[in-house]
Amino acid sequence: MSRQIWLLWPVLILLIVVPVWGQELELFKTEHLAGGPWTIRAERITYDADTRTYDAQGRVEIRQGNRRITSDHIRLNETTKIAMVEGHVVMVLEDDILTGRAGHFNLATQCGEMQEARLFLKKNHFHVNSSLIRKTGDNSYHAERCVVTTCDADHPVWSFYARELDVVLEGYATGKLSLIKVGVMPIMFLPVAVIPVKTTRQSGFLMPHYGQHRAGGTVVEMPLFWAINNYMDATLYPMLISSRGYLQGGEFRYAASQKSGGILRLAYLRDGKEDAPTPHRYWVSGMTNQDLPGDWQVKATIDRVSDAQYLEDFNFGYLGLNHYNDNLKASYGRNLEQEEVKTRVSSLLLSRNFSLVNLTAFSRYYQRLLSSDPEPYHKVPSLSMNTVNIPLGNWPLLLGIDTLYTHYYQTHGLAGHRLDLHPQLHLPVRLLGALDLRTRFGFRETAYGIDKQGEHQHLDDYSSRQLYDLKINLSTSLCRDYGHHAGSTSFWRHVLQPQISYWNLPNYTIDRYPPFDPIDLGWRDQTDRNLPILEGDEPLGGVNAITYSLSNSFFRRSVNSQGQAQVREIFWLRFSHGCFFNSAHYGLDGTLQPHHRFSDILTEFEWHPWKKLGLGLDLGTSPYKEGLNRVDLRMTYHDQQRQNYLSVDYLYLKGYAQQINTVAYLNLFRSFKTWITHQHTFVSEDRLETRYGVIFQRQCWGLSLNFTDRPDDKRVGFTIFIPGWGEKMMGAPVQP
Repeated sequence: MSRQIWLLWPVLILLIVVPVWGQELELFKTEHLAGGPWTIRAERITYDADTRTYDAQGRVEIRQGNRRITSDHIRLNETTKIAMVEGHVVMVLEDDILTGRAGHFNLATQCGEMQEARLFLKKNHFHVNSSLIRKTGDNSYHAERCVVTTCDADHPVWSFYARELDVVLEGYATGKLSLIKVGVMPIMFLPVAVIPVKTTRQSGFLMPHYGQHRAGGTVVEMPLFWAINNYMDATLYPMLISSRGYLQGGEFRYAASQKSGGILRLAYLRDGKEDAPTPHRYWVSGMTNQDLPGDWQVKATIDRVSDAQYLEDFNFGYLGLNHYNDNLKASYGRNLEQEEVKTRVSSLLLSRNFSLVNLTAFSRYYQRLLSSDPEPYHKVPSLSMNTVNIPLGNWPLLLGIDTLYTHYYQTHGLAGHRLDLHPQLHLPVRLLGALDLRTRFGFRETAYGIDKQGEHQHLDDYSSRQLYDLKINLSTSLCRDYGHHAGSTSFWRHVLQPQISYWNLPNYTIDRYPPFDPIDLGWRDQTDRNLPILEGDEPLGGVNAITYSLSNSFFRRSVNSQGQAQVREIFWLRFSHGCFFNSAHYGLDGTLQPHHRFSDILTEFEWHPWKKLGLGLDLGTSPYKEGLNRVDLRMTYHDQQRQNYLSVDYLYLKGYAQQINTVAYLNLFRSFKTWITHQHTFVSEDRLETRYGVIFQRQCWGLSLNFTDRPDDKRVGFTIFIPGWGEKMMGAPVQP
């Protein structure tokens, strides 16, 4: 019998010490743990049946789904589910990695601790080095005597030391007795510090902005962002300006849906500068796009300032108009007037599109900042109804009706009503299978009512105006393809389009009617009085002219790597010229604007030799030996992949303007970007404004430095930013 037992020893050893590397053993087969089953594999696994303990050595790995623990040595108790780990321990917990020398981990509760540990939070790119890190829950950690940084280097550029640190994923890291270091140098001690550990919007301080201004002195801005909920947030902008005082700004935003949202911004300063326009400086602005039940939509804008100089004096930092306008354009599709505009506009619009009609109610309120400017007419309210062109039975005629009612008033002056009814008949005809003849005849009835005369005592309380308008357009298109043959996927197409148009709108006596709106006065100013009338122009009265033009377009058809057809316009050129049968028309100011019988020859040109480069030119040449009356030369280079942008625009209007504007954004190296904007007028040889900027960004920190040179001020500002710590960054004026 003893001989038989001796022969069984090799079998017993094979059952107790199992060389199973490359094979997995399932743990806790009779139990169902949250997250699924656990498995183990190693170079050698020993199981003690009395203590129900696995002893695994050599490249040990235990795994559950996308969680795994690797180590040199692991002792795992089947009863307690606690794994004692030692030697090159690596815990991969979904996206987070916890490494250390030794520790223990409960496979059931997924909690444990690690000595001489390092925690890496992937979503936030946070490194936490600590003598002891405990995993206290599904999304929480506790660390003692730890160092936090977002830098990957062994010697980080910046770090955050805390005696104790509690980390909640998608929440905050709260440290006690904290010390902030730049390199090895301590720069700030905090009894308690809070760091956001969120990948979504998060409350907290945004990166401060510092500046030096010749006119304002030292500027320090320390914004505080509050993420109220998933749909609302607010930001406080405290700003200290040494030579002016303390400016407090605030901003509230909400997002009701993908297309609906709003923003409201307030700023106030009690200006201590002696030459300030007023001691109480403020700015109230905001915008909203809101969808309403029944397919109605509301769009509102508010823009009110304390004085004409406010937007120029404080156009910098987070609260500056330029930075604000960039955000408004991206979020709401429109922006506020530029700082040079001394009439601020607030508006409210309610509209809905029906199958055949668009209904719109709107109001516009103007704030005049300069007393020398004319008193504006506020529009409160206005109602419009515009129809699509509706076929009239079996006739080849289309009917469209435009109706507009507006109530106008001035704070001091004329006030009244205007009702404009404008039905139009359209007759589109195809001649000889190649010529498109489009005729439009309209009749405009305008009724006026005056509530308050002001300085216009000669006007009747009630008056009306009747005008007709006639437009006849004849055009055709001639096409020819190059390189197009059977089986070809890429070819060129040349489109030649000659066109001739006739306009006839009778004159009327402007002095008989209230000058509520430019539509009551005229339709052109002196800078374009000699230009031909083009498609898209809507003249009103005093026009009897013929315009002829010739357009050339070159298109390129190609196929992309996915086999999809792409058509791109490479080249466009149009020559336009006109003949006036009258010698003057009314301008926007209500005065007669004399013009030549033959208009300037207008040349318009666009060329895109490749996708990244665009060239444009508008040239107005007088046939009366007056030379060039206008030049608008444009060049744009845009490389989205490398984030390089360059725009140069030269504008010349004879007797009025000669100016060049340049905007450049260059991504020179991976960590170094620079930008410049420059405006110069040759009329007075003045530099209107020049702005330079440099953005230096490393893996875990960055610096934005900018300089603004204006005739009335020089400004230097910079912002230090840490990726992942702030939502907003003071960057370049161009974001390719």
